[in-house]
Amino acid sequence: MALNEVFKNADSLDYAVNSAVVAGNFVVLGGVSASTSATGIVGVAETSAKLATDTLYYATLRHKGVFTGTTTDTAAITVGAPLYLASGATYGNALTATATSNKFVGYAYAPKGSTTGTQTIQVRINN
Repeated sequence: MALNEVFKNADSLDYAVNSAVVAGNFVVLGGVSASTSATGIVGVAETSAKLATDTLYYATLRHKGVFTGTTTDTAAITVGAPLYLASGATYGNALTATATSNKFVGYAYAPKGSTTGTQTIQVRINN
């Protein structure tokens, strides 16, 4: 047992984030593109970014759970399929099953059929 524990409950922690992060956004900190195994810290913003006295913006990120995002993918997505932030973003609600140059968020918790337009999708975040 580690005697140098910093937080007993680390399900939600404050992090320095982009100033545009709003509550409900998926956020990936330090992650690299999907072509590597390093996914970074993944969370869902419980609070919107707020400016602190150190001139950085902070938000509380939740690290456990299943959350709802959106996708415009037209192909079906099965349970357990990996999901990524769309368009190479590091925060937001738009998810995709396309790995190339996108940050890994988690795995589909519920399936999505092959339809067009913006749809909701549930994702279990990867932590």
